[in-house]
Parts: sequence; C-alpha cells; structure tokens
Amino acid sequence: MTEQPDFSWHHQPWQQLQTMQQQGRMPHALLISGIAGVGKRAFADKLIASLLCEQPDTAFNACGNCHSCQLLAAGSHPDHKEVSPEEAGKQIKVDQIRDLKQSQTLMPKVSKGKTVLITAADQMNISAFNSLLKLLEEPQPESVLILLSENSQQLPITIKSRCQTLVIPTPDTEEALAWLQHTDMQFSPEEWQSLLKLSQGAPLAAMALGEAGLKQSRQVTQDIALLMQAKANPVQMAADWQQFDLKSVLYQIQHMMQIKISSLLLGDARVSDVILRQYWAIMDCISDTIKLISSQNNLNKILLIEDFMVTVMQHADQIHQLKETHR
Repeated sequence: MTEQPDFSWHHQPWQQLQTMQQQGRMPHALLISGIAGVGKRAFADKLIASLLCEQPDTAFNACGNCHSCQLLAAGSHPDHKEVSPEEAGKQIKVDQIRDLKQSQTLMPKVSKGKTVLITAADQMNISAFNSLLKLLEEPQPESVLILLSENSQQLPITIKSRCQTLVIPTPDTEEALAWLQHTDMQFSPEEWQSLLKLSQGAPLAAMALGEAGLKQSRQVTQDIALLMQAKANPVQMAADWQQFDLKSVLYQIQHMMQIKISSLLLGDARVSDVILRQYWAIMDCISDTIKLISSQNNLNKILLIEDFMVTVMQHADQIHQLKETHR
C-alpha cells in the first residue's frame, strides 16, 4: 500500500477518529468537510484503509500488508464502493445511489465490515438525496458511509443530521508554509504565500496552482489596480481571465480587499464610513460572484465576470469621488 502523506493539520481530526474507534463509537455515517485543497480525500482513504484492515495498529493505522490492504491498494476490494459524479461538474444521479443501496444489502466478503465513499456529496439532485436518506435511515451493520463535501451547507439538513461531521481544518499560514517548503522546495516562501492567497490558504490547492498560479497572481494584481482606477476594459479583461481558475482569482481579490479595509480601519481616522462602505460593497460582490461560480447552474462565466468588473469599477469611481469630496 502506498504510504499516506503526513498532513500536520490532519492530526487533530484523526485523533477524534482514534477516540471514536477505541470507545466503540465509530459512526455508521461520517461527513468529512473542508475547503478544496486540505486533503479530505487523503484523510478518507486513510480511514477506509484502517476500517477494512485485518490488523490495524493501536493508533488505528492500517498495516498495509494484509490481504485486505493489498486488495484496497489494487483498487479491487469487494467490500468498498465509491460513488462520484460521472463527469466533472455534473451531479451524482439517483441511479448511482440506488445501485449503492443494492450492493449494501450484501454481506462483506473479505473484511469484517464494508465502506462506502461518496465524493462531492453536495452535488446530488433531490431524488438522489432522498434515496441516500433511506440508506442512512437503515444503516447496515459494520458498514461506514463516508461523505466528502466542500460545500456542506448545500446538503439537506435531513442528510447532515444523520451523519457525524468531521471538519478538516485549514492550517494557518505558518503551518501551511512549513509544510509546503518541506514538501516542495521549488518556490520561495514569498511565492508560496502568493499561491496560498489564491487558494484560501489550502496547501494542496496552492501546490496544484504552481507556476501558472504565480503568473495569474502577477496578472491579477495589475488588473485589479486598473479596476480600482476605473480604467479597465471589462470585456477584454474578462476574456483574459478565462485562462485562470476564476475562484482562485476571486480569492486573491478578496484577500487584497481585506488588507485594504484593515489598513483603512487601522490608519487614517479621517477615512469616512461612506468610503469604507464602498469597499465592503466590493467584498459583498466578490462573495456573491464566488457563490455563483461555485453553483451548479450553467452560467456564462464571461458575462458574469464582466458584470463583476463593471460593479467593482462603479464602486471604485464612487471611492475616488468621495475622496475628492473629503479633501
């Protein structure tokens, strides 16, 4: 079995699982939530291996050598099932959950229990959620159902209330930088910090962005300066931004606005509330645009970003006018 990477920010939630296991309180359904890029899948894989292992150690780690561990590593364990959207960005279909329910009625073949992993669990239609609910209401003995979600707030309360929730935290900047520099030395601390700003501080997401992310960071910094001067061409700029990960672009702008608002609050006491309100309005616009991009709606992203840019420039123009008034 491939050795699991060590994510320091996983230690506390793993200790929670160890305690559950030691006290015989392992839930039949577990919701693992957290932002993209904190290693939820790796955490779930480690848990699944431990649950199916014939002889896990006292720290609840899979041995990696038994027949069950070998089958899981080969992707052919008969007591483990995985359900994911059939295509990226698509919903999990009700037929997938029905097939899962049918397989769950069978007895374990190798391990003492069975495991199920549902990735992107929040990406289901109503029919799939209803079918999953019936499975949660009638759990199979010695079976653990694991749901992964970046947007657990989109899960129905009927689903969440039947799961034990375990949050994978986002490490603070110092911990994330230490891990990134230890794992991958290709970038300087300053460059890693730039990448973390694009990924809400998630180390794996920062690593995935890599050199393209640094290029994006430099370009977006220049573009935001033009937007805040109300001198940008939204049509051309929105088209240029389509080469980037739009959520990470918005996270970067959000971070820049947070720094600006903090500096205004801590700086010149003469800064008026009406100016601050314009910056807060930009923050609201960023949050709304992130929600729209994260939704499953089939949106025209170029038009969405154009509208976002026009709104930002309108607020920027108001800021300039207000500054002139308060001189």
